[in-house]
Amino acid sequence: MWVDERERTTLAVRATRNSLQPRLAGDEHIVLYSQGGYKDNPRSAWKLGHFYLTSERLIFLVLAGVVFEAPLSDMKTIAVEQARFALGKWKDVIAIAYRRPTTRAASKVQIIMRDLEVWRKKLLEMTSQGIDQETLGRVMQELDWQGRGIVSHLWEARHATIDELAELMGAPTHMDVLLKIRGDINPTAERIAGSPILAFRRSGVDPLTGEKVPFSWWVIGAARAAAEARTGVLVDVFDEGDRIDVVAELVGVREEDLVLTVARDTLTLHAEGPEGKYHEEIVLPAEVRVDTLTRTYTNNVLAVSLEKLV
Repeated sequence: MWVDERERTTLAVRATRNSLQPRLAGDEHIVLYSQGGYKDNPRSAWKLGHFYLTSERLIFLVLAGVVFEAPLSDMKTIAVEQARFALGKWKDVIAIAYRRPTTRAASKVQIIMRDLEVWRKKLLEMTSQGIDQETLGRVMQELDWQGRGIVSHLWEARHATIDELAELMGAPTHMDVLLKIRGDINPTAERIAGSPILAFRRSGVDPLTGEKVPFSWWVIGAARAAAEARTGVLVDVFDEGDRIDVVAELVGVREEDLVLTVARDTLTLHAEGPEGKYHEEIVLPAEVRVDTLTRTYTNNVLAVSLEKLV
């Protein structure tokens, strides 16, 4: 589990549940939580309180109630800029331009919290910003033929399952597709565009057909699909017949800090990095031979392969 961010978020949400947790509608769920500061006027003072990013809204609450909320669909731009914060020190803040839900007037707020970059990336992902055809072209110029094929197909088709992408790139396993997306395409997009361009959705709606699309990959910006909470270590396990492959995305962890242990049918990941501590016990679909473990670690993506115990 994600001991630092996920546990801190869960405990903080529980601690404020009675007085501060916002009321959620229907399938709405909390994606991120943090204490932080809010400002809606350059001349006003910073207000300190609690931020909730849900699958539908950004909300800022204090003990007296809701100070600010805006639907994600009303957010126009999200950027990092400098502003004076505590003791007059200049700090990076997230500036959000949006339309007020009631008057539709253009407005702007500044927010600051711990893990600012995590919030920026998640807001960009969930508001489907950060990619257009010109930027997409610059990203594709940096990719190999497989990466270009995946991005081009998703841009035109709007979504695709991992089986479709594996067939498209001639990949023998799902792990090859995930390594291409998480280890090559998205890191290249983050370097050029400032955010990932491909996202996995457990459920989304095709904006042209209205069709509900389960378990597919999308280009961020090509469709406004319902956002999924993404907390903890993102792990995929594949049974490949005579072996088991595991792919895990570990943000902010150096390879030398990563410790792997295997016991029968359990793979344990443990690491400590600048953004927190990871400890994940992954139950494998079969017992494996401990001495056959091989691993690679590129762009914060760990790939592990283990032979099954016959």
